[in-house]
Amino acid sequence: MRVLFLAWRELANPQAGGSELLVDRLAGALTDRGHEVALVCGGPTGTRKYTVVANGGRYTQYLSAPFCARRHVPEPDVVVDVENGIPFFSPLWSSAPVVCFVHHIHSEQWGMHFPKPVAAFGRATELWALRKLYSNALFAAASPSTAQRLVDLGVEPSRIRVVPPGVDSDDTQVDPSSTRMRSEEPLFVALGRLVPHKRIDLLLAMWETVRERCGGRLVVVGDGPEAGRLSSLRVRGVEFAGRISDEERSRLLSAAWLLVHTASHEGFGIVILEAADAGTPTLAFDVPGVRDAVVDGVTGRLVRTEAEFVEEWIRLASKPELVTALGTAARRRARRFTWGRSAQELEKLLALARERHVGADHRRITPGRSRSGSETDSNPGRGRTNEVRTPPPRPGSLPPTPPVPVHPSRWNASRSLKLVRLFAEEATDPASFYEFLARDTVSALSAFCSLAGLTVVDIGGGPGWFADEFRRAGSRCLVVEYSDAELRLHRRSPKDAIVGDGCRLPLRSRSVDVVHCANVLEHVRRPWDLLEEMVRVLRVGGTAWFSFTNWLSPWGGHETSPWHYMGGRRAAERYTRRYGRRPKNLFGESLFPLHIGPVLGWFRANPRVEILWAGPRYLPGWTSPIIRIPGVREVLTWNLAVTFRRVA
Repeated sequence: MRVLFLAWRELANPQAGGSELLVDRLAGALTDRGHEVALVCGGPTGTRKYTVVANGGRYTQYLSAPFCARRHVPEPDVVVDVENGIPFFSPLWSSAPVVCFVHHIHSEQWGMHFPKPVAAFGRATELWALRKLYSNALFAAASPSTAQRLVDLGVEPSRIRVVPPGVDSDDTQVDPSSTRMRSEEPLFVALGRLVPHKRIDLLLAMWETVRERCGGRLVVVGDGPEAGRLSSLRVRGVEFAGRISDEERSRLLSAAWLLVHTASHEGFGIVILEAADAGTPTLAFDVPGVRDAVVDGVTGRLVRTEAEFVEEWIRLASKPELVTALGTAARRRARRFTWGRSAQELEKLLALARERHVGADHRRITPGRSRSGSETDSNPGRGRTNEVRTPPPRPGSLPPTPPVPVHPSRWNASRSLKLVRLFAEEATDPASFYEFLARDTVSALSAFCSLAGLTVVDIGGGPGWFADEFRRAGSRCLVVEYSDAELRLHRRSPKDAIVGDGCRLPLRSRSVDVVHCANVLEHVRRPWDLLEEMVRVLRVGGTAWFSFTNWLSPWGGHETSPWHYMGGRRAAERYTRRYGRRPKNLFGESLFPLHIGPVLGWFRANPRVEILWAGPRYLPGWTSPIIRIPGVREVLTWNLAVTFRRVA
């Protein structure tokens, strides 16, 4: 394909940051994969393996972009419009399909750089463009957090793909498990452009307290408009290193104890991956973009307040063995983020945009119909028009990409109606129901943790629909099922599976990042044993998702419903008399009464876990307060979903 990137600036610009690095690596990787790539951006520019065209100044480039692009890249197959506060409005002037690449929404940043009237205009323009102007475009989001923001703005999740960054791994670095690589004295590094939303001034204020307790040095690496003001503060123990070479940065990160990151938001946080690749964990605020780069409790720590930041900073500085363990896990995860994989995801999206565009042209002009819409006889030998319609490309014609995170609180009524319709057809078309349910579950779970590179165990995963979705999200997934027959249902079989008991999992303690268990709890004689096992195998900071059908719901008796309200055994006997066979879910053997109240009570009494969200699995998100009403929740919830995190 001939791919045209439209971006604000490129790596040769003194103000270049993570956005420019991302565009450069993706453009270079696409070039290596055989595509013809050109970048049109504001100056100054450098020489790359792909074509770079200088296009005006900081603001004038938005006006000259259509003319510059048409002159130098007249007929691209697809345009990648890199949205950096203001997009290039390419749908207005380009006939090629457009992919809008969004690092993050700039709503908060407008007020940091411009007077109020200008900021209000810029903010409104950005939101209008994303909602309206690009209403037919596909979107590439740099992180699940950005994808969620786009969904919040009204962009359909089906038009969004997550294209995360990679990391330039340095295989010559010392093994992070070796303590010899660390600085003898506490060394902390802040890395990135010195701009307001990085909040380096807040970092310096917190450093004053930390230095009194643990000593050491804080090195701030990077340049930007805030550099002069920040360096003039002259805080003790702080060194402003400015821009340094890649080799110097690699050595500094390898020696650092922690990367301390105070940004209010990020596209993804490439510097966090760079630190992780050096075996250095990150301490940061739990904010969009950053929470996608840091797995809390596994590759670093995320906090919510300044007081928590200082407290955790001091705690980690006093536990070098914990820092080493976090660094080892961070490096292991960082190595899974490669630019080749990122380019592959973008390549799929560009091909899909091109296919959609071609499909739209075919629908507008089909053989047998003129452009004006009048009928033409394409087969003169017959007395009627033989019109051939070219169907649009199937959405699944390309390998799927990681789903867009959708928080359960945002589940809507149309989703619930679709679930009901698919469930009604489950007996004859199980694939449609379980594939949709798996995508829906993984999208919801992705709102609580970035699944890329994590290890998942799916308890009771059966023939593997959920496991397939977890793998598409970039996870490694193991299915644990109680019988071989369940693993081979519907002529399917999961890739990695073992036969095992969910109440006695054949896994080491704290060995997995995510546990998933859908509709198994009500089939276990001792559900508390299963919950205990889910917590046991989770790493500290790991996330779990489970759901179950509560007994008093209209579907509590499964296929014997609603007669289970007259008693489980009586309902099973009635089913046997009517159908001449015993129900699959037999009361007292493979189906047991389970209620919401005791399950929530188990969590309240367990200090090792915290509930992140709980609510009806198949109902809209606004119905979640139902579970706070005893009695009512047991009937109206139908199926309870809970996601929780292990905290200790």
